Amino acid sequence: MSQNQVSVKRIVFKELLAGDRRKFEARSNDTASGGGARDLRFSPYSQFKTAFEEMFPHIDDKGIASGKFHWYEAGREVSKDAFFHPPTSARGNEGRIANIDKFLPTDKIPNEEEGTVFILFIQDSEGKVWPSFATENALLNEWHEDVSNMILSCHNSKKRSNMATSGFVDFELGSEFCNHG
Repeated sequence: MSQNQVSVKRIVFKELLAGDRRKFEARSNDTASGGGARDLRFSPYSQFKTAFEEMFPHIDDKGIASGKFHWYEAGREVSKDAFFHPPTSARGNEGRIANIDKFLPTDKIPNEEEGTVFILFIQDSEGKVWPSFATENALLNEWHEDVSNMILSCHNSKKRSNMATSGFVDFELGSEFCNHG
């Protein structure tokens, strides 16, 4: 590997269902799934906590992990603060990235017509976290098999279509996790 080459440390992924898309567009109002909250939820918290704390290494006295999301706009790198919150009393098993409509590059979300879409939070060897969106087809044809195999095998093991696939693969620590719910 050359000095300038950046590698991937870890990836957290989540399938975007219709309600998640509405959150990105700041028009969610799904009373049964938390009202108008703009949170992207990950459960069980105990499984995702370590991966997000590696990505967002600054943890305050309330247990909120903070860091930055990075992406490119008009050819230049931009970043915004990002936060991973611990469970609340109302949702005791879920960690969450709050206010996703305010700081993620939503113009990069593939259209629903392109099929199943995943959001991937990719931490590189420099510690930067890059949100990315990928369709099932793109994972099959454009992504490295170490990434696509984990995500797609997790997704293909899903039993109920209304449950989102989520998980992570940590190349640095040698761990992975798959969940539906």
